[in-house]
Amino acid sequence: MHLMASNGLGIPQSSREAFDLLEQAGIIDEHLVQKLKAMVGFRNIAVHNYQTVNLESVQGIIEKNLTDHLKFGQLILHM
Repeated sequence: MHLMASNGLGIPQSSREAFDLLEQAGIIDEHLVQKLKAMVGFRNIAVHNYQTVNLESVQGIIEKNLTDHLKFGQLILHM
């Protein structure tokens, strides 16, 4: 949220909205926005239902989406 405010992008009301603001500012593209929003959904499931989350599923999700997270990190570092 600090990143958004300090760059004059607005103050998001949720993690998902933060990605929308970054897209509107031309910092990330729609494809990456959708992937990151899906990961927010996964995070919510993992946090609230952590006792039923399968560790192998978590590993698979991380491996499948690692490049998206690395791309996001690089874009943010260059803001």
